Amino acid sequence: MKKLLLVGCPNAGKSAVFNLLTGKNRKVANYSGVTVDFATAGFRSNAVFDNKLEIVDLPGIYSLCPHTEDEAVTVAALAGECKELADAQGVVVVLDFMRMESSLKLFLAIRHVWKGPVIAIVNKCDTTNQKERISRSNLDIKLEVPVISLSALSDSPQSIDAFIRKGIEKITEINTKQLLLSQRAYNDFTKYFPTVESNERIILGDEKHVHTLIEQDSIKATEFSQGLSKNKNCPRYNQTLSVDRVLLHPVWGIVIFTLTFYLLFLAIYSWSAPFMDFIDFGVASVSDTISALLPSGFIKSFLVDGIIAGIGASLVFLPQIFILFFLISILNQSGYISRASILTDRLMARFGLNGKAFLPFLSAFACSVPAIMATRTIQDRKERFATIMVLPFITCSARLPVYILLIGTFIPQGKIWGVINRQALSFFFLYFLGTIVALVFAKLFRLSFFKGKSSSFIIELPHYQRPRMRQALKEALAQGKIFLRKVGTIILFFSMVIWVLSTFPQLSVDQGDGKSEAQQKALALEKSYLGQTGKFIEPMISPLGFDWKMGIGIISAFAARELFVSTLGTIYALGDVDENSVGLRERILKEVNPVTGKPIYNLAVAWSLIIFFAFACQCMSTLAIVKRETEGWKYAIYMFGYMLIFAYVTAWGTYRFLV
Repeated sequence: MKKLLLVGCPNAGKSAVFNLLTGKNRKVANYSGVTVDFATAGFRSNAVFDNKLEIVDLPGIYSLCPHTEDEAVTVAALAGECKELADAQGVVVVLDFMRMESSLKLFLAIRHVWKGPVIAIVNKCDTTNQKERISRSNLDIKLEVPVISLSALSDSPQSIDAFIRKGIEKITEINTKQLLLSQRAYNDFTKYFPTVESNERIILGDEKHVHTLIEQDSIKATEFSQGLSKNKNCPRYNQTLSVDRVLLHPVWGIVIFTLTFYLLFLAIYSWSAPFMDFIDFGVASVSDTISALLPSGFIKSFLVDGIIAGIGASLVFLPQIFILFFLISILNQSGYISRASILTDRLMARFGLNGKAFLPFLSAFACSVPAIMATRTIQDRKERFATIMVLPFITCSARLPVYILLIGTFIPQGKIWGVINRQALSFFFLYFLGTIVALVFAKLFRLSFFKGKSSSFIIELPHYQRPRMRQALKEALAQGKIFLRKVGTIILFFSMVIWVLSTFPQLSVDQGDGKSEAQQKALALEKSYLGQTGKFIEPMISPLGFDWKMGIGIISAFAARELFVSTLGTIYALGDVDENSVGLRERILKEVNPVTGKPIYNLAVAWSLIIFFAFACQCMSTLAIVKRETEGWKYAIYMFGYMLIFAYVTAWGTYRFLV
């Protein structure tokens, strides 16, 4: 099967061409050494033709001088340095009709390095006049390759398929030129591919010489593109200018931006709730069914509390991830993401980040897992890692059960000055606090571990276009599959570890005699390794006002923060409870220290516990996705450590201040 590489500038329509050619036979592959996801699939027409073709949709690039991981991977594929793509036999370059000059610069650069057949597709030719203009320009003769003009949104896949098959078979020329990089570009390249060495395929050239070659390509690109797109007389160009006058307006642009991303946040936070509840219900139903079929014992507990609970902990994040990436795809296809980045760049720059960090920050209010995945849009590696390292500070939805329980129990419902609700103000404070701390730590990271100049925020604004729902759905589904494959296995592993710690050693028959089922569960948890660990760490957490029971809750919350509430219900022999349980609230108010005779829970302890949960990285799902996105456990362990220390110190300070 022949393998073709699909290359082009960002927003040139590569994905649309890819989907036309492959249909539903799409799969995502993650090549070794990088975290960039590739789409690769066979042509739909393979069922008809003997000559089987497979196409790989590479990340969009502007030049062969890589400055981001995405760009480096594409350049590595073209230069023969990506071993998984070493058998590629042709390149399909997608040219953007609305940005012909920049597209042709990239095309000419590719012709300097690629050793096999190259064909060109001029996309976004939406009218017959535009297609005729390409035909009359003799662009195929000038570029010395087959050229077709089309609109991936409206043209039939059969015509594109036939053109590619004919073009690949027709060209027999082998280009043996090499990839010439300046020292600066080579250094950028080796940031992402440290194993790359200067060899017969990649050679280092003088900075001035490389610049001269680029200038020559620019002159040719300008000459070839003259009279083709005629942007100033193009209706889409004029429409884009008109819309940008509103969306990039210093006042109205901010208002529309705020409303747009408020709806995005609302969708992730609220619209996903019914689906998450449905998944919870489904997992609970499966658990109940298996519990009814199996007798009590080790096997039943392992399946229900270990395996099924771990699977449920993975599946419950899918609705948020799907909605996030579906809406991101819609906004990105429409051209609005680039505008949003411009609007937020000035604020984020004060903290060492750029405008593209805003979307992950916003997404983190729902969940850190999809937010960390959304940092892939940040080009600079140091800026991206700095963003990843602070996102768990943002108040996510998983913390709400703990906040609701403690604020509802210890903060009265009265109003300040007869206007401001005390409990609502407490929630607002926590959301505000998490965001400010995240930005401050981002600045500290950019001045220390991820030190470096803020990357120049240069972005090419694409023309507005109608997004394709099918493409957005495919991208969202692909990201969901990646999450389950890469992160779900880690979550399942940690869930089983926590199950083992909370199950063994088991109670003897004598220890359970005369006790109700709820009391037996409470005693079993106390005597388990998890309970023993809670008692072991009690001297370390007592300065925060915590006892061993809270320690068990904190440890179990590592699987999912929501488990803190249910763990307290088990410890106090209350059975199944939630954050709104009146019985649980009354029980913790009555809890008394056996030594001092004073209540264990009070306002100081409640706020100390809230602050600890606000700043500690009590989420194995977050650590799992950090491991996946940073290619190892180093940064995940570092994140857990520094956030735990900061949470401990601030919780201690809070307790001492209020006690």
